[in-house]
Amino acid sequence: MLGSYKLKETSVTNTVVATCCNSAVFVNFDRGPHWVSAYRARFHGELPPLQLRICTKFKPDGVVLPDDVPSYRRYSPGLVVKLLASRVAMLLGR
Repeated sequence: MLGSYKLKETSVTNTVVATCCNSAVFVNFDRGPHWVSAYRARFHGELPPLQLRICTKFKPDGVVLPDDVPSYRRYSPGLVVKLLASRVAMLLGR
């Protein structure tokens, strides 16, 4: 079973956890972005390759990110274009 929690009552994000072990599974939004941020380590088996890291401005001080994929402090321009294209497709019913 999954449970949803907010860090603050006014937060637009919800951390969804497995209630059996209190492990975070994904983060979703009350409104806004039309995607879910899943915790990659929660999935088993063959996973698609990591392509990029976003919103790295929120990483804790002292954390050094590997340089195996591009990292962006906010959102990469390519990701923004893909998200806008998918939003248009959803609005058009495709």
